[in-house]
Amino acid sequence: MSHPHELLIGLVRVAGVLHLVTLALACMTPIPPNWEGNLRTLPEIHRRFAVAQNAFIGCVIAFCGVLCLAAGRELVSGSALARLVCAGMALWWGGRLVVLPWLGVWPHLRSRMLRAGFAFLIAECAACTAAFGWLALQP
Repeated sequence: MSHPHELLIGLVRVAGVLHLVTLALACMTPIPPNWEGNLRTLPEIHRRFAVAQNAFIGCVIAFCGVLCLAAGRELVSGSALARLVCAGMALWWGGRLVVLPWLGVWPHLRSRMLRAGFAFLIAECAACTAAFGWLALQP
């Protein structure tokens, strides 16, 4: 008989793969249009903030993905540390769920593929918020 948490561990690992796929797709997505040109018109300090923010977002997504893949069993263990880490991931994805629509990118999504990708990203944010929030609340 398999461990009772094997399904949850598998789902956490799937979430890890989705984190890394999301990161790879984000690196290839041309949003917003003319990013480099727009950045050049800003003062250097603003450019650095924009680049640093994107780098930190990418690093968090990569870290969460690797964590889910490498420590899936620990994340579903219900330990205090696992619940805190899951709560942090739920808060981070919940923050993205709030911020992404606020950015107002929808008018710039000129193709069906970009609109579908953005809708998928919003759905991923909601699913990660709910799933990791649920794990954080488990005894």
